Amino acid sequence: MSNYLPYTPEEFATDDYFIHWVLSTDLEAETFWQNWLETYPFKRNEVETARQLVLVAHQLPEPTLPDSEIAALKQSVFDRIDADEPSQTVVRPLLSRWYWAAAVLAGLVSFGSWYFMTQERETKAEYAQLVKQATEKYDLVEVENQTKPTRLIVLPDGSSVLLKKGSKLSYPTYFNRNVREIYLTGEAFFEIAKDPTRPFYVFANEIVTKVLGTSFNVRAFPDDKRIQVTVKTGKVSVYEAKSPEAAHQAQTRRLEGLILNPGQKVVFSKEANQLEANVVKQTVPPVSARQPETIQEMAFEYDETPVSQIFSQLEKTYSIRIAYDHERLGNCPVTASLTDEPLYEKLKLTCRAIRAHYEIVNGEVVVTGKGCN
Repeated sequence: MSNYLPYTPEEFATDDYFIHWVLSTDLEAETFWQNWLETYPFKRNEVETARQLVLVAHQLPEPTLPDSEIAALKQSVFDRIDADEPSQTVVRPLLSRWYWAAAVLAGLVSFGSWYFMTQERETKAEYAQLVKQATEKYDLVEVENQTKPTRLIVLPDGSSVLLKKGSKLSYPTYFNRNVREIYLTGEAFFEIAKDPTRPFYVFANEIVTKVLGTSFNVRAFPDDKRIQVTVKTGKVSVYEAKSPEAAHQAQTRRLEGLILNPGQKVVFSKEANQLEANVVKQTVPPVSARQPETIQEMAFEYDETPVSQIFSQLEKTYSIRIAYDHERLGNCPVTASLTDEPLYEKLKLTCRAIRAHYEIVNGEVVVTGKGCN
């Protein structure tokens, strides 16, 4: 491993391991660099400058200016590089001069004007763009709900998602060992399987929600002026991500996020391009004469409750059918706290309580057991 202490921002930006850290989600690299920065905190500014150089150099699109203007722009940047060179010779890895042009442009105020004036549109962290980039890493499954009030999706790790009408969800066919990532446009309620070693990220247009295991709702329709995240159980972090690059920074913990606790919500205003700072307590109207209508309001808490009532609640909530022997199993009592569990975990714990087991047959939950009498 190199001795990074004497490195300048330019030398960091050309180091293979540094570049790998900036552009990937490698936990080993993340751990190394975070520990290194804790040891040498006075290098943080230089490291941040180098990180921006790497991001710009790898994300800068092909220029669309006339050749004469491109040549003039390059030459002005090269002149700036030459003027900033130290008198002694510095040995650096071989790079194209255009790479260094991009790096210097990242630090110039004029770059912002040039970039936005010469591109047809800004690359935003929108669903289609995020999914397109994700296909370079994963084989994705896309599910769309056009007709039903909610559609149940069970993810590869056992997490359950209730996808609302008019929404789309894309997720990998399997999650890797380091991270779980899914992509949403529209609205969905999530119950995430607990796995402290693999954080779970929901990319919803211009925000990123990070959890380890909890339940929450995300509303992020493309035509809405606001994106909302509401937490039912557990704790989540919500990050603003105006671009795919910012979404990546959320994964590597280099963005400031808002921490939400149960019953809280946060709103991202697209017009203001920021998360609203007033994270408020989400109040639920008293139930009194009515029954809870949405899963966000429901409590899956049972005290000597007949399993038939539990199965009935699960059927209505998740729009599934549960087949079992009502005479043999229906009156078996269950005492359990299942509010913070995804569907399959609810089924597993319920069946364990009545000494039964379940399996999925042709999209139907089939429960078998000897009964409790």
